[in-house]
Amino acid sequence: MPHKPRLTARHRLQQDQRSTAELVETALVVQTALADARLKAALPEGYQALSVLHARGTRDVLDAAFALCAATDPKRRSLGAMILAELGSPERIFSEECCDALLDLVRHDRDLHVLAVAVSALGHLRNRRCEPDLIALKNHPDEEVRHGVAFALRGTENPASVQALLELMEDSYKMARDWATTSIGQAVSIDGPEIRAALLRRANDSDEITRAAALHGLARRHDGRVRPYLIAELRTKRENDHLMQEAAKTFLGLDEARTVDSEELLAALRSGNH
Repeated sequence: MPHKPRLTARHRLQQDQRSTAELVETALVVQTALADARLKAALPEGYQALSVLHARGTRDVLDAAFALCAATDPKRRSLGAMILAELGSPERIFSEECCDALLDLVRHDRDLHVLAVAVSALGHLRNRRCEPDLIALKNHPDEEVRHGVAFALRGTENPASVQALLELMEDSYKMARDWATTSIGQAVSIDGPEIRAALLRRANDSDEITRAAALHGLARRHDGRVRPYLIAELRTKRENDHLMQEAAKTFLGLDEARTVDSEELLAALRSGNH
């Protein structure tokens, strides 16, 4: 007897029989729960509905998202942006139309939460024509908007965008610093004294996640100055030890999938043979 083919996660979501309108109303709790803690218990159901809308990815869902983006209620506009961010996930569809609608929110919406959500949504689309609008918001007074800009510019090699990320690496908001540092750290094709100096400054950041991103960025560039930082981090037990271990494995040229404890990594770092 032939075996039934396994359904992918997307196919399972696409089997949901609820209408687009029903899914939208259920997904709306994702936005309303931010203002009403009593609704937080319904968040998993809300995110599930949002995932179904993403996976469905039909013109009907796109039109529903457009209608939400034009609504008077900012919670509905935020939901519209969240739908457009990952429509068709994991494969993007209607990407240019989604980008146009999100850019319209970024340029014209006066609600700070809607703006922050729309900026982050552009980060999921990774459409480089959005970068001038994102760069223009790098000094925005709202920290979540700046956080969104740092997220949305990840992977860029455009000089103006790289400069914006370097500035965001010095931001007062740790989440903006984290994403900017991650963005610069991962883009190993971007290198040079200014890049490495910025990563070294963040290696001393007060936020552990940002420090780990900086150390990983230096490790990817095989910068020997990262060694004492990694040793100091691995000698101190922290909540996110695995992040420091991953950075050390990268610097040492070890397979990231290989299980190596902190003591082994410390011994290899101290030996100075890498």
